[in-house]
Amino acid sequence: MAKALLLVDMSKDFIYLDGSLNCGPAGMSIVGYCRELVRSFLDAGHIVIDARDLHHPDDYEIRSGLFPPHNIEGTHGQELIDELAQLLQGRPDLWVRVFKKHYNACFRTPLCEILRQHGVRQVHVVGVCTDICVRYTVSGLYDWKVSEYPELEIVVHERGVASFNEVGHADSLRHFRQAFGVNVC
Repeated sequence: MAKALLLVDMSKDFIYLDGSLNCGPAGMSIVGYCRELVRSFLDAGHIVIDARDLHHPDDYEIRSGLFPPHNIEGTHGQELIDELAQLLQGRPDLWVRVFKKHYNACFRTPLCEILRQHGVRQVHVVGVCTDICVRYTVSGLYDWKVSEYPELEIVVHERGVASFNEVGHADSLRHFRQAFGVNVC
């Protein structure tokens, strides 16, 4: 079965403690688990999809004041964290980048088409924030599954997702199971 690992917003601005919109210690706590998961997917020859925000200062999220400037194109903070970039740079054939402006990595991006082209039947999701970008991305994957691609299985790795909001994190994990029938492992 073709599988893919989907990394959601594993950028320096979101993960590292000096990042402009970091998830704090919770974000840093998932790095080791995600690194081992990336390694296992690469070793098995599965693609790793790196979905990251790519903003400009005039994007709504930033100019509205909803969030501070983060993941601005061309900045250090927008880059994939070093721990994962080191692994993926050695396997450019399996590293697929998807840049997004919305919480949902499926919205106006080629993500679903990439999954289809690679014959992916099982997508594993890790990243941040569980209750924002991970939640909306899982929702987008679920919508695609229901409307067009029923053979897709969605797996969220509990040890591979984090948020700065513990209540939102726990609620999202529960929501994935109850509302989307997602396998949370």
